[in-house]
Amino acid sequence: MNIRRVNRNDAAQLVGLFESLDHETSFMLFEPGERQLTVEAQSELLPGFIDHAHQAMFIAEDDSQKIAGFVVGIGGKMNRNRHALYLVIGVRQAYQGHGLGRRLLSALEQWAIAQQFHRLELTVMAHNQVARKLYLSAGFQEEGVKRDALKVDGQFVDEVYMAKFLNQE
Repeated sequence: MNIRRVNRNDAAQLVGLFESLDHETSFMLFEPGERQLTVEAQSELLPGFIDHAHQAMFIAEDDSQKIAGFVVGIGGKMNRNRHALYLVIGVRQAYQGHGLGRRLLSALEQWAIAQQFHRLELTVMAHNQVARKLYLSAGFQEEGVKRDALKVDGQFVDEVYMAKFLNQE
């Protein structure tokens, strides 16, 4: 499995990945069919993640160069939160349980350190125990709970805020 920065040629595969993830799991923000992302729109977004100092996207490719997962980090835009990088991650079900999520997180973290970010942060649905376990084992800590933050399959779901501080001098 190869982990690399996203490039302009990845737009069509990313649209397919996001659509697959929306159908495979209820842990993503979008419901199936709700995300209205076209290849053209994705193509327009990608330059903002290529050689940018404040946001990045990494993808994981299998041996056939099919995108198996992604992680995206978006830095704060204002002076007061510019040190924080918010991240979102997703891995196709067929590739879960093999350390791919950990490798994607590691790639983003190394990039964030090089860019001098101080804090990585994310939210995770409280009942997503597999993801919470991954984040905890990767050094994230739970900071708080946003109660009834989402409504999934007709049920209110809590979201857990998690963060990791990057050791920098």
